[in-house]
This record gives sequence, structure tokens and C-alpha cells, in this order.
Amino acid sequence: MTRMMVAHPRPLLVILLQLLLSCLPALGYSSNRFFYQDILNGNGNGEIHFNGVKLHVDSSQPSVFALRGSNATLSCRYWYEPELSSPRRVRVKWSWLPIVGGHETDVLVAIGPRIHSFGDFRDRVHLRQDSPGDASLVMTELQLNDTGRYRCEVIDGLEDKSATVNLELRGVVFPYQPPHGRYNLTYHDAQQVCQEQDSTLATFEQLFQAWEEGLDWCNAGWLADGTVQYPITKSRSPCGGLGLAPGVRSYGRRHRHLHRYDAFCFSSSLRGKVYYLQLPQKVNLTEAQQACFNDGAQIAKVGQLYAAWKFMGLDRCDAGWLADGSLRYPINNPRRNCGPMEPGVRSFGFAPPHHKHGVYCYSAVVVFPYQPPHGRYNLTYHDAQQVCQEQDSTLATFEQLFQAWEEGLDWCNAGWLADGTVQYPITKPRRPCGGLGLAPGVRSYGSRHRHLHRYDVFCSSSPLRGKVYYLQLPQKVNLTEAQQACFNDGAQIAKVGQLYVAWRFMGLNHCDAGWLADGSLRYPITKPSRNCGPLEPGVRSFGFPPPYQKHGVYCYSAGMQ
Repeated sequence: MTRMMVAHPRPLLVILLQLLLSCLPALGYSSNRFFYQDILNGNGNGEIHFNGVKLHVDSSQPSVFALRGSNATLSCRYWYEPELSSPRRVRVKWSWLPIVGGHETDVLVAIGPRIHSFGDFRDRVHLRQDSPGDASLVMTELQLNDTGRYRCEVIDGLEDKSATVNLELRGVVFPYQPPHGRYNLTYHDAQQVCQEQDSTLATFEQLFQAWEEGLDWCNAGWLADGTVQYPITKSRSPCGGLGLAPGVRSYGRRHRHLHRYDAFCFSSSLRGKVYYLQLPQKVNLTEAQQACFNDGAQIAKVGQLYAAWKFMGLDRCDAGWLADGSLRYPINNPRRNCGPMEPGVRSFGFAPPHHKHGVYCYSAVVVFPYQPPHGRYNLTYHDAQQVCQEQDSTLATFEQLFQAWEEGLDWCNAGWLADGTVQYPITKPRRPCGGLGLAPGVRSYGSRHRHLHRYDVFCSSSPLRGKVYYLQLPQKVNLTEAQQACFNDGAQIAKVGQLYVAWRFMGLNHCDAGWLADGSLRYPITKPSRNCGPLEPGVRSFGFPPPYQKHGVYCYSAGMQ
């Protein structure tokens, strides 16, 4: 009896795939030229054996809500059924589809320890990887245009599974009409004017939510998807007619170059503070801009005023200049002589620039914890005021600390605030910081005795008029030599508050520790990388080394822009 030899199909498949890859080497690369992975990976011998094993990918949060400038984590986890005895080398890819539509673009690709981020997401994203199978995407410094659908794709050999997460920013929608009158903006004009007002074109979902919250506006405006719509809560003849129910009226898609309308802009939370500047007399537009500058601030933009009204409760019954030349004022507590009996931002349009009015200024701040050289919990309230002042800053307010917490500040030491309370922000609950059972938030000890009790402090600093820089020297220097080196360079040794401001608002990024005026050793990182501390932006601190040690130095020059 003759036996027929039948080749096993599995080795044959492997051979064919290997031949295919040898003929087409470019298959291992994406369109952005980042090497992905040999599809024959896995247990090290090139075998693909998923018989009876299933790859699963899921997200515990289908939607994530956040604020501009804050951090967000988009959850993604993968696992196998049945569970494998040894880990497998997989490729994780995150991609993004903007909320306005268009093409899906790469955000991040990771293969083992190799991670690469792309485009506007470069250096702002990384994988959390807290546990086996954790492929969650951590995003820092969220931007207005980051909204959209994110896809987490996990590839193991020929297995490919994915899950999606929607990222939405909380904010405020406002109608905008330019100085030259109604219905004068093409789609691209609308994009530009929103950007100039520290905002972006609103999406339909954002406009719809604003309508649900009471926005009523009878002029049609561009949205991010190229449609033209307007929200009506009170039906009336000029706005679609009495016969139509309240809702968001739509003109549909219009020609982006030929048709002209107003715009609906969207702004999210602020990094700083909008305030009405107290002046001895009213000022014209040019004087208003100078007055804000003299106060260490800048004239506020329309989007900033709306955000301050919405998120910070700004309420002021005085019309003031804004950066676009319009005249507005915010009302949260309606009252007589302050316009309609409902909250909102009132507008007087665009007054002649030589007219005299008040002005709204915008001052951005960064909050940072401070501990003196002599150790933890050594400051009375008045000591705290003094050390903040010495670091070119002031005691932070609760509102500033709360906003810093929303943007990701996590600090387990309690510190004084301007109102005499002692608090600390926690984004990741843990045992030494209030316990695992407490939700994230700003923990409070309440008001403490300003002379007897001692804690650390939270300081806040505003943008600089000068520049902080790492001084290039032929050799390292001790603290006294560092002070002299900055002086010889026409500057002075930088203060802690100045370094934080340069990091936050000027993008200072330098992976070299340097002396500061208080004798501490720090360095700023806006683009996290290996060998530069944690994989998240921040100002790293080495505490207060002995002053005779040799290090670099950060200088501050008030005359440099």
C-alpha cells in the first residue's frame, strides 16, 4: 500500500508569507515611514497559532470630557481568551478622526519600547502602560482642535482589533460678527476670526448643547463642518417664523469660498484671569491696550471674556474694550441697569476707537508648589506670602489652584492659598494623599491660624516681559559663580516663578539642571523624553544641593523678548 505524503498547511503558509515579505520590504512601513512590525512575530519562532485564542480590545470610557490645557487619558485595554502564558509583542496604533470629518490620521504608534508620535500630537502623547495590556493614550496640553474620535488599534500577527473613544472639550459657544457688519465672512474668514478671539469654529454638537442651555441667536453662522445654522429658543417671525418649533435652524452646507455669513465660535477654559482694570479715567482703544500692558497683562479677547463669564463667574456691569475693538461686559447676576434679566455677555458692537471706555485685561498664570530650603511644612501664612514674592510670584487663589488641578497638577503636600486656607490638588488618589477611597479633587484643611500653623505654599506667576535661558558656559559653576555668570551676561539669576512661566508660556525645554536664585536646582521640560525625568511636561527639581556643588545656571534678562 502506497502512502501519500501530504504537506501540513501551516508551514506552507509561513513560507509563502516569508517570500511575500522578502519581495515587498516596504510592507513593514506606514505612509509616514515608521517601521511597524513583521507579521510573523509572537513567540519568537515565526509561528502564527491563534487557533482557539481570541484577541480582545475594549475601552472602559466611550467618551471623555476635558478642558483646554488640561490632560486626558483615553482608555484602551487588550487581552486574550484564553489567557496566554507568556506576553506577546504587539503593535499599538492610535489614530484620530476630527469631529468635523476628513481623513483619519496617525497619532501614535508603539511596538514594544519603540514609540513614535506624529504631527500636532508629537511630544504631547504617550502610552500609560500601567499594567499588562494597558494601551491607554495619555494626552497633555489639550488644544481646542483635539476634539474627535480616537481609535485604539492592536495588531498581533494577523489579528487586528480596535476600540474607539470620543474626546470632547467643555466650553462656551458664542456668535461672532466682524467689525464690517453682518454676513461678511467666508468659511475661511470665519475660521480666522475665531482663532483671533482665542477660540475655534464650533461644531454642531457644541452649538446644539449651547441651544439646550438657552443660546438664542437669529443670525446664521458657519460651523466647523461647513454648514450654516443658528439656534432659536423663542420662535418669532424674523427667525424662521412663529410656526416652527424651537431648535437649531439649518441652511445646510454652503460654498466655503462664495457664501458669506457670521460665525459661531467655541472657547474652552482659560489658563489665566480676565479682569476689569481699575483706572482713574476712561481710555480710548490704544490707551486701553497700553494700560493692560502696564499692568503686566494684555487686552482680553472675546473668547477669553466668554470663558471667564462661563467658567469663572465674571460679573461686571461696566462696558470695556476688547482686543478686536468691540465693547462688551459680562453679567452672571442680572440686575437693573445691566441689560436683560438673564445672564450673558452684553455687546455694544464696535465703538469708534477714539471713544473713552473701560477695558478688560487678560493675565495668564501658572501655579506651582513651593517648599523652602529648610524643609517641608515650615511656613506661616506671612512666610508663604514672602517666599512667593521672592520668587517673582504671589500666593495662588483657590480658583487658580482648582484650574491647575483641572489641567493635571498633582501634589501631595498641603500649602497656603491667598485666602488663608490650606489645600492641595490630587489627580491620582493614593494612600498618603487622602486615601484611595476619595475621588480626585482639591483637598482642603480649611482656614488655618496664620501665625501658628505651618505648611508649604502654592504660588502663581504671570507671563514675563523678559526671557529665561540656560547660560552656556565652558564649565559648571557653584551658586556664587552662577550669580556672577548671569551678571556678566547682562542678566540676573532666574527665580523659580520666572522659570515656571518660561516653561508654561514660552515653551522653555532644556534637559540640564541649573541653579536658581533661591539655591534650588531645577530644569524645565515641555517635550518629555527618555533620560529627562517622567514622561510628562513639568519643571523637575533636585531640591537644594550644597552651594559649592558645580552645575549649570538659568538666567533672566528683563530686556530680552
